[in-house]
Amino acid sequence: MNDIIDMVRSDFVKKVKIVFVFLLVITMISCEKSNNNNFPDLSGDYLGQILPDSNAILFAPEIISLENRLESKIVFSPDGNTVYIQIYNNDFMSTIYYSSLVDNKWSEPIEAPFSIDNNIQLASVSVDGSKLFFSTNVRNQNKLYSVNINAEGWGEQEILPVPYNSEAGDSSYIETADGNGFLTSSRDGSAGKDIWMIFKTDDNELQAEILNDNINSSSLDFSPCVASDGSFMIFGSDRFGRNGLARLYISFYDEENGWSEARNVNSSGSQINDDYANQANPTLSPDGKYLFFMRHYGTYEMDLYWVSTSFVEEIKASVLP
Repeated sequence: MNDIIDMVRSDFVKKVKIVFVFLLVITMISCEKSNNNNFPDLSGDYLGQILPDSNAILFAPEIISLENRLESKIVFSPDGNTVYIQIYNNDFMSTIYYSSLVDNKWSEPIEAPFSIDNNIQLASVSVDGSKLFFSTNVRNQNKLYSVNINAEGWGEQEILPVPYNSEAGDSSYIETADGNGFLTSSRDGSAGKDIWMIFKTDDNELQAEILNDNINSSSLDFSPCVASDGSFMIFGSDRFGRNGLARLYISFYDEENGWSEARNVNSSGSQINDDYANQANPTLSPDGKYLFFMRHYGTYEMDLYWVSTSFVEEIKASVLP
């Protein structure tokens, strides 16, 4: 009799184990599917987000701009089909994620392999879309690099030569369609951080030149965003005693007078700068219709915003004759 009871118990235990394993497998599959579905189905330009007007709004809330995460910069490829996002982790190490539009659906952002554990800061994408520019910390100095973008993903990384890089810190590099470059630098001649231009001389030699005091000031001036045709620049500055709470400013270029005196981007009436926040890292959408930027309220509150660039022409009309 005891043998029979033992056999029944053994059979029962086996069945319970089988059921437990089955439920465990189902749970794991369900969790995996749930994790894979955390990123929503998104299609269309700019991840299908509602377009902004003249008042800046949060970009892609709960999708790209997340609570308890520090998003610092966003750059779209020239064709608008790939987006690159700079994110800081809890140790304030910076990395780059990217997402692509494939079959009219945006992929879940993944970390760029070259940026993993490398404290990399996003700069810009070349006008032809073939290179991504970034900076990374080398011996406590920011150095500028480029990495090729190809059909297979990523190509070789290359450090940019002198005078793009200097013995000081260099970052936020961007090029115009004619090949002129602009960057943030602390090199000799700078008042802390200033905006410099890299261009070719008549002898086809590269030369670095600090921009005049219509753009640079005795405060920190940084993160230039230059229109691809070189007609205007938007940048961050903590001038007028802001001491770390930068606003965005705009300056216009014409051949006769050079760069115009910088104006606060809010001077048109658009609500872009928040005086209680730090604004920086401006970038333009591929079609030039929208401005993206970082807004930073405190140590652990940093998000991406965007706004219509209708303010550009409004300010230009009051600046240029």
